[in-house]
Amino acid sequence: MKDKQTLIYWVDLTGPAVLDEIVRLTIVDINNNILFNHTFNTKLVDWWYSDLNGIKPEETYNEQTFESYKDEIQKIFNRANKLITFNASNFFLEKQGITISTNTVVEDLADPFRVAGDATDTIDNLCIYYGYDLPNNIYSRTGINYVRAINYCWHEMNRYRQVQENK
Repeated sequence: MKDKQTLIYWVDLTGPAVLDEIVRLTIVDINNNILFNHTFNTKLVDWWYSDLNGIKPEETYNEQTFESYKDEIQKIFNRANKLITFNASNFFLEKQGITISTNTVVEDLADPFRVAGDATDTIDNLCIYYGYDLPNNIYSRTGINYVRAINYCWHEMNRYRQVQENK
């Protein structure tokens, strides 16, 4: 992996908000090369509403905790000059010990996509809008599905911006 590059990441959380823990993290570069892709066991939360992230608690029992990968994850984020995600979860990365440099630009695709500022501003609707085929069944989705969807939509957003600027 080269230094100072644009990375795309996806984080799944357990909920509830007060106890939220990262249960899955996937990171790719803009060419969809997988840099990190793991599901984690949790320390505090032993049950969550799986219909939100498609990850059943029992699927994580034999996984390592986030802390086990913290140094590896930090090294990857240290090499980023730009991070792209949907509904940024930097707070939860920082809560679990990851530092995002203040020099790193974080682009949350949810921000430019927000139309009504309500429940319709989802990754599913972003994918529908830009024509990305995200699996319909949340339980069959992987972190890789999400980061590739974000990457595709980010490229499409940039293409649309260019068209608008060149009118």
